[in-house]
Amino acid sequence: MEAADRENGGGSVHDSVVKLLGSRILDGTYAPGDTLPREDELGAMLGVSRTSVREAVKVLSAKGLVEAKRRVGVRVLQRDEWRMLDPIVLNWHPAIQKDRELIAGLIEARRIFEPAAAELAARRATAADLARIEEAYIAMEAAIPDDPDGVCQADLAFHSNVIAASHNVVLRGLIGMLEAALKASFLVTNPLMEAQSRALFAHKEVAEAIRMRDTARAREAMNRLLDIAAHDLRLS
Repeated sequence: MEAADRENGGGSVHDSVVKLLGSRILDGTYAPGDTLPREDELGAMLGVSRTSVREAVKVLSAKGLVEAKRRVGVRVLQRDEWRMLDPIVLNWHPAIQKDRELIAGLIEARRIFEPAAAELAARRATAADLARIEEAYIAMEAAIPDDPDGVCQADLAFHSNVIAASHNVVLRGLIGMLEAALKASFLVTNPLMEAQSRALFAHKEVAEAIRMRDTARAREAMNRLLDIAAHDLRLS
């Protein structure tokens, strides 16, 4: 079986096994507290070697999803232990749109860091930063209402550019993780926006406040934008 793994491309098999097991944990097939089937059973179920299963478990353990103990097996950890903001973990999720607890948590987290990022951007943004924020806004305006994917990508770029414009070394270093969180929430809130023009206007208010160097207004405008996202989430 290990030879077959190598012949089919060990990395590809490994990635597939990790994603499959991660998805089954995230969707509740294996719930917190459950013990996964033994290595040989999982290998037979998935058609891969025990080595592939063992390596997959190491990755899941590093992401906080499982814990492996001798004579006990591999146990799924409580949800609080999962590294849900890890982009890889979020990409394993098979149905983010239905995970209301996760999406609500993402909105709450955005309320913590995005208004602060907007305020810092109003104080520190360079001309190039302002141009990127404006470019993202224009792309979003052009995509509404006929291109949902375009709206999502432009919206993501807008928020990422605001965070980058904060020139906060910690926030900038976390952009990859924050982008994954934002993308997950946009998957839910963007399709639900009944008043997209209202959301677009809110983005414009954020961009304008940053351009005018109005820190208090930038923070307030970002909070209003997040109010819209939270409202749309409740409508689902």
